[in-house]
Amino acid sequence: MILLGCLWWPWNLFAQTDTVADNKVLQEVVVTATRNEQLQQKIPIAVTVIKKEQLQSMGAMHLDQVLAEQTGLFITSNHGTGVQMQGLEAEYTLILLDGEPLIGRTAGTLDLSRIVVSNIERIEIIKGPVSSLYGSDAMAGVINIITSNKSKNGQTNATARYGSNRTWQLDAGTLMPYEKGSFSLNGNYFNTNGYTIGDAVNPSVFPYHAVTGQTRWQHDWSRKWQTIVTGRYFDQRASGYFDEAGKRVLDNTRESDANASVVVRFKPVEQWSHQLRLYYSRYATDEKMEYQDDKKLYDASYFTQQYLKPEYQFDWTMNKTSILTVGAGYIHESLEATRYDERMSFNSGYLFVQENWHPTDAWSVLLGARFDTHNQYPSQISPKVSVSYKINDYLKVLGSVGRGYRAPDFRQLYLHFNNAAVGYSVVGTKLAADIIRQMEAAGEIKSINYDLDKLSDLNAESSWSYNAGLQSNLWKNTRANVNFFLNRVNNLIDTRAIAQKTNDFSVYSYVNVNRITTYGAEVEINQAIQKHWQVAGGYQYLMAIDNELLNKVKSDEVYTVDENTHQTRVLTRGEYFGLFNRSHHAANLKIRYINTMRGLDANLRVIYRSKYGFVDENGNNVPDKKSEFAPGYATLNLAVAKSFMDNRFRFQVTADNILNYTDAAHIPTLPGRVYTAAITYIFQHFK
Repeated sequence: MILLGCLWWPWNLFAQTDTVADNKVLQEVVVTATRNEQLQQKIPIAVTVIKKEQLQSMGAMHLDQVLAEQTGLFITSNHGTGVQMQGLEAEYTLILLDGEPLIGRTAGTLDLSRIVVSNIERIEIIKGPVSSLYGSDAMAGVINIITSNKSKNGQTNATARYGSNRTWQLDAGTLMPYEKGSFSLNGNYFNTNGYTIGDAVNPSVFPYHAVTGQTRWQHDWSRKWQTIVTGRYFDQRASGYFDEAGKRVLDNTRESDANASVVVRFKPVEQWSHQLRLYYSRYATDEKMEYQDDKKLYDASYFTQQYLKPEYQFDWTMNKTSILTVGAGYIHESLEATRYDERMSFNSGYLFVQENWHPTDAWSVLLGARFDTHNQYPSQISPKVSVSYKINDYLKVLGSVGRGYRAPDFRQLYLHFNNAAVGYSVVGTKLAADIIRQMEAAGEIKSINYDLDKLSDLNAESSWSYNAGLQSNLWKNTRANVNFFLNRVNNLIDTRAIAQKTNDFSVYSYVNVNRITTYGAEVEINQAIQKHWQVAGGYQYLMAIDNELLNKVKSDEVYTVDENTHQTRVLTRGEYFGLFNRSHHAANLKIRYINTMRGLDANLRVIYRSKYGFVDENGNNVPDKKSEFAPGYATLNLAVAKSFMDNRFRFQVTADNILNYTDAAHIPTLPGRVYTAAITYIFQHFK
């Protein structure tokens, strides 16, 4: 009843933030769901589209700020920043930049702050497995960041921004179209002094500065031939310190990311399209720690990953009702790091096929499958079926079933990492038992929470996922989406604290959870009110269950310590909360005022997340004590902008986290109240 109430009560009140500015969002052309351009209304998959205009209205500087405000997405900071979807951790969410994967998952997740927002044209988000097109990393979903601009009009812009913590940003870009193509160039410089939350002795985020450059050249050689060449470079330097045994240690880190791609398209006839892509990416980090007083080396580490992928794709429009897509590719990836004993590399190949079929105007069917072969892991097949039925002009039903597969990676098997600044350690399963015993012999281990003999064998994961939903336009200027999801994952690889060190920090490794189930529902509703006001809202209900552990709870085999009597007792079914780092409830409410005649744009956003399990203090693998939970919290963000001189100048001020909520222990990436001011100049020019 509670869930039904959440679905229906706000029906006339809320609106989907990222589509509220355009109630014809179903006419959007999207590419992520099918790997080719299709009208959103013609595909049986729900796609969230965040437009450039929405990004500008928020005043966000980095990608993680944008994704944190989207329904059903959680930004996690567990050994790195990542995006959690449908209760599945960040390792299962594939991040694409112009259709190509970003690399650099040093701890299983990507540093999303290395993606600046300024040159993003739109972001497409698909929740649910897309392994049939993109492989195992897309078990939870795909986020595609699209920077290309197909405008025939040229534009040059520059932005200067300054804010709290002595943060400032300079950004400039230009798009120059010509008769047979276009050229674009973007540059961004970001600098911040970092911040310290609460009474912490050491900085929560070190001072750092970053440079990003990106270019794109598209040329149409004829009606049949087209080439696209892109390149991107990112370089970040951070400098900080921490105290160790009464001595100050200086910590200097460099992070770089470079990628390039060449795309050749050939369309000999209207029905056939050939595409050849070559993509290369290199990600590297280099960290050096030394004592401040005598400059002696405290620790040093490096991480270098390279990725090369050629790919061919063929699209055949067989008739007005069917499009066939076939493709094949090869991946070579190498990894060198101080956390590994030797250079790692692997080779893999894949084939995929998909048919987008419209038997009638009301029905849409998407059938697809992908075969992956790997030189170190077993081969896999990932099929998917998606179907939609348009009941009438106001209501559409969608459903999909897909299978995913993911094998253990090098990090989960052979990683050996000690975070000297914070104090925790992460070890791969093949090394964990020996390392823990060595640390125990050296007096560095306080307690062991897991049977070390069970760590050496880590099985591959597989999943079946189900999604069903409704899209509706029941009233004028009102849109509503509802989606129910169910994911069943066998042999899930999860991060667990297997031991506690004498410094009260943990040693983490990876274990198979026999079977987990995540299920829930999402609601997104938008409403335009009169001429200038728009209201948006979203809600997610999520349950994430370790099935084997839940059965033990039902059989009275799991114990806890009563916080009142301090006596050991059986954990009840009602006390079983679910997997760690998953909130049962999350919501957002966003109100926007737009007056184009006066050049005004203002929006207020409230983001809420309920409590979630954070740490296991008593070793029963269940968050059951109050101290084991991160409390629920809400953030309030405001942005106000004024355009003048025929929209050539735009002045914007933002206030993020107005309520000044901080939690140094659980969310070190959330600073207190942050103010910024920005001025933008835009110059329009033509061919």
